[in-house]
Amino acid sequence: MICITGTPGVGKSAVMNELARRGYAVAEFDSLIGDCVVGETGNEKIVDEECLGMIRKDGIYFGHLSHYARCDTVVVLRCHLRSLQERLMKRGYSSAKVMDNVESEAIDSIGSEAEEFHPGNVFEVLNSNVKETADFIEKIIKGKRPSTVKIDLVEEILDWY
Repeated sequence: MICITGTPGVGKSAVMNELARRGYAVAEFDSLIGDCVVGETGNEKIVDEECLGMIRKDGIYFGHLSHYARCDTVVVLRCHLRSLQERLMKRGYSSAKVMDNVESEAIDSIGSEAEEFHPGNVFEVLNSNVKETADFIEKIIKGKRPSTVKIDLVEEILDWY
């Protein structure tokens, strides 16, 4: 199971579409979480994280919660903070939700969680170019292990203060 994860707005859907265009069978992780949903708040699902941790299915799955599953490999898509802010604002997110997500991206919240659950099997990639990001993931799909690089975006948020 290859899990592609990242903060909302980093470009998971665009990369998923590119990999699908290249002929890979890819799916939304949300298609697997039905039994793990314990409620909803507005448009957001509340999930049982332990239940997510029991999910194991062959394939390539995209979703910001996919790193909770029993993944063989996790790819964390990262994004420059200004780009992320612009994307989330275009989606109509509230200012508070935009900042929560930007701050989460700055401190690499998802990457840290992924590494905690899957030590040594997490790869981060700065998604500045969809085709290059898809190339990076395609190498992983084909069994090549890229060097592990931690992407540090904290300096970008310091410019805002």
